[in-house]
Amino acid sequence: MAARARASPLPRRPTSAPRRVAPSRPACDAQLRYNRAMTDLADLERRFYNRVVGREPEGDLIGTGDVDVYARMYASRLYDTLADDYPKLRAALGEDRFGDVVTCFLRAHPPTSFTLRDAGLALPAFLRGGDPAWAADLAALERARIEVFDGPDSVPLAQDHVAGLGEALPELVLAWVPSSVVVPLAWTVDDLWSAIEDGQPPFEPAHEARVVLVWRRDIAVLHRTLDVDEARLAPQIAHGARFAEVCDVLGELHGEAATARAVELLLRWLQAATLDGSPDPARASD
Repeated sequence: MAARARASPLPRRPTSAPRRVAPSRPACDAQLRYNRAMTDLADLERRFYNRVVGREPEGDLIGTGDVDVYARMYASRLYDTLADDYPKLRAALGEDRFGDVVTCFLRAHPPTSFTLRDAGLALPAFLRGGDPAWAADLAALERARIEVFDGPDSVPLAQDHVAGLGEALPELVLAWVPSSVVVPLAWTVDDLWSAIEDGQPPFEPAHEARVVLVWRRDIAVLHRTLDVDEARLAPQIAHGARFAEVCDVLGELHGEAATARAVELLLRWLQAATLDGSPDPARASD
């Protein structure tokens, strides 16, 4: 018996198809006016921002000149912020020169962050290669102190814990506390910083390379110029280094005196609370 073909039923046409209604002319005009208003608002905001942060003036922005008052207030607030963040740089350069630096910096780097904390973030890099040549280093040291102050809390490595390690001491991982920054310097601005802090008149720093460790102990921000062998070890400890590795480096530098020097440095770091009490063993180099 031949198979009977089965016809597919034809789709039924809807009794009434939906009709697309074109928007009315008033609705189109309203949408165009809205789009134009949003474009004008964005342009107004851009021009207002450029005027306030000291870019090219917009003479026809607001006829009364009130925007100039706002711009001056905003510039004054930014100046105060940078003066608070970089007090030693301000003292070393003098009020007028520091003011010129701030003006040029803010024109090149108008703030984009929601917090004034970041207003002077790029100042050390901005000063690099400028005059005086040491200003960038001094700004970098002051910026490091800001970053460390706002850094994470941690428990420093305790001397009692180290004393109880015994034969396991060589495997102890040494790492700086999280709230720390190693700052390489080309000028003796650390001495300049200390002089200003002690109320002494600023002086021209010497062109001499050195390394400074900045760290926070409780709520106090501290920094110390590292000895030559410490400076050699500082980047390694920043990533985590076993005590045995520290001894190896000191052995290259001091020979038979390496063991005594290793103990001396370890005690110095422990007493200053510069070492993290809970470093991840994975941070130590292989």
